[in-house]
Amino acid sequence: MSSLAPLIQTLARYRSLEFHHNPQLAARLSSIQNWQKKRMQHVHAELFAVPEHRLMTQYFLNQLYGGSNFDVLAEQCERVLKAAKTFEGLLPSGVINTALIATELSVLAIELDQELAQRLDHDLLDDTYDPAINDQQMIQLCRSANQLSHRFHQFDLLDELGNSLDKYVKSKFVHSVFKLSKGLSTRYGLHSLYQFTDEGFEAMKPMKSAQDFVGAFTRGERAMIQQVYAGNPNPFGRRAKQTQSSRVAMA
Repeated sequence: MSSLAPLIQTLARYRSLEFHHNPQLAARLSSIQNWQKKRMQHVHAELFAVPEHRLMTQYFLNQLYGGSNFDVLAEQCERVLKAAKTFEGLLPSGVINTALIATELSVLAIELDQELAQRLDHDLLDDTYDPAINDQQMIQLCRSANQLSHRFHQFDLLDELGNSLDKYVKSKFVHSVFKLSKGLSTRYGLHSLYQFTDEGFEAMKPMKSAQDFVGAFTRGERAMIQQVYAGNPNPFGRRAKQTQSSRVAMA
């Protein structure tokens, strides 16, 4: 069996998500993803402010977490599967496993946020209403969805990814092999997939350890989500109460 076989199931999960054929749900999902990114920037402001973390923070928020071009990446990953033997011969198994973890994380994040989006009031995010979501709405959604174990699994996968990045992405050999694959990627029409990986390499360069960055992030996320389910009225540590509309969030 190909070592890339698990990618088939992960991409099938992504293709089966409802938001692909439900524009209203897609709008609600986008709003939740935007809120999540802003919330991360607030909760992890100190970590993200470290100069050496700037590129990784941008890559983390714009690529690994609900990237806008994930449809393109998914399509190109599916193309890789058709030439699995070629790519398996080029890359060590550990690198392939790292890519699988990153893909699983991206899809899992979208799945969990879609579940929250499905619980939003269907009239909340229409064309005439400001689609901004406030903290209290998100707290209600999180507690209603009861995603604690799934979120902890997400953080465990992130920790695993941090370990893999330090082990393989920092390798000069792996980096050299990757650079040599640029021509092959162009031949197979995989420019976006190559660029996605290349940006990850660039984000890693200023950092001493991806594991340290990811570990600090997941510790903060675990503490935050525990506060949500423990009943803390301000689990995100906002300094001032939000002023957005407090319309009912639950369907």
